[in-house]
Amino acid sequence: MAENAAPPAKAEEKRSWADEESDEEKEAAAPPSQAADEAQPSELKKIESLSISDGKDSGERLLDDPDDSEIKAVTSGATVYTSAVTFEDLKLSDELIKGLYVEMGFSKPSKIQAITLPMILTPPYKDLVAQAHNGSGKTTCFALGMLSRVDPKRKIPQAICICPTRELAQQNHAVLLKMGKYTGITSMCAIPSDSANYIPINKRPPVSEQVVIGTPGTIKKWTSAKKLSTRDVKILVFDEADHMLAEDGFRDDSERIMKEIQRSSGGCQEFPQITLQIVYKLKHI
Repeated sequence: MAENAAPPAKAEEKRSWADEESDEEKEAAAPPSQAADEAQPSELKKIESLSISDGKDSGERLLDDPDDSEIKAVTSGATVYTSAVTFEDLKLSDELIKGLYVEMGFSKPSKIQAITLPMILTPPYKDLVAQAHNGSGKTTCFALGMLSRVDPKRKIPQAICICPTRELAQQNHAVLLKMGKYTGITSMCAIPSDSANYIPINKRPPVSEQVVIGTPGTIKKWTSAKKLSTRDVKILVFDEADHMLAEDGFRDDSERIMKEIQRSSGGCQEFPQITLQIVYKLKHI
């Protein structure tokens, strides 16, 4: 009988971390108060609130290619955007255009790029959720968005991308380096060091690179130690955001980083000249 059935055994929890937590991080990671948790809604709920519509009820034209039905993007607010037919439509710098054509070998934007790049690059800069199948060009979207928002004359961090694994961070950094080859924009990959290249956090110089791509534990460690300034960050990207913000370990670090950037950057009412934009790239469909 159903009443006599033994309850199912609890599955063993398996966790894979991009960062090994140091003793310093363990001491610093005090649990947040219940009141603070209740006052700050989960970023996962924020993603859900930016619900992705299939266009059936809104009168939007659905895309024709079968793969295009898997391309979904939505921003906060009611701004109307026009899809880009060419990269020149996006009013990119000549250096970025050269990188796209010469280094990346692109001829025109893919469908996901045509849809989302105007959302990322057009003021007022709104938070964005994007999802598409593998190989559709999502990485180009947020890499180009970060490069476009950076002022090359200011030698301070202005864009941060958080990835769940060091391998993904390295891949994204390689794409950004290739795309931004002619811009003069500096970047670094913030991932745990191996023992041979380990530098104690107190001996690490402050980050001066303009784009930082890394794993949540390392970025949180650097911001907590005041080695990575978030005061001038204009765009924050979460790669595989649904994966990161749904798991306790990734979510805790990611939300701490986001709150720190929102608190310290100009993306608040007191400094309206700088708008913090958050881009959530969802894991492949």
